[in-house]
Amino acid sequence: MGQFISIRPFTRMHHTLYFRIFRPAFLLLALVSLFIACSKGTEGPAGPVGPAGPTGPAGPAGPQGAAGPAGPTGNANVMQFSFGSRTHTGSEQTYTLTGITADMITKSAIFVYVSNTNPWWYPLPGIFNGTNEYRTNIRPSANSVVAIVRVGTGSTTSDTFVNTRIVIIPANDLRNGRQAALDFNDYQAVKAFYKLPN
Repeated sequence: MGQFISIRPFTRMHHTLYFRIFRPAFLLLALVSLFIACSKGTEGPAGPVGPAGPTGPAGPAGPQGAAGPAGPTGNANVMQFSFGSRTHTGSEQTYTLTGITADMITKSAIFVYVSNTNPWWYPLPGIFNGTNEYRTNIRPSANSVVAIVRVGTGSTTSDTFVNTRIVIIPANDLRNGRQAALDFNDYQAVKAFYKLPN
């Protein structure tokens, strides 16, 4: 008679033993699958640029920079009135300064220069051409007037002022120290310093 093998039914004990043996393997396999699924794939193309964010608050002010070099001498506030030939016969000669108000006169220095035929420039008040002495008289108004008046008679009874220049310089310009070496009796020096026209 042949030998029979008895097959025992799959009991609860076998079920428990089965899961004790194979459960760790199942868990390991699940973790490996999850890792593979989450691993980085090939990098895709760059997405579109997003909208600009709001402007941030202004930063604190920086430190003060070094002072720049001094600029060239300007003449924006200096005015010159030019007049042609006039003969002074003993009465006064008057010159109207159109647009020069009384307020401007009180806040400015007025320099008057006259020339002869050479031409040499003479500052007034003073002696013109070595003959007669003159002084200046300023009459403030809406259009102020400068009068040249003879105060001493020399060897002639009349003088011809070929050119007359009246230069008006605001007082604050005179106080800033730039003119310390400027001789205001020398018209050519004043003209060059303030870049005045001929």
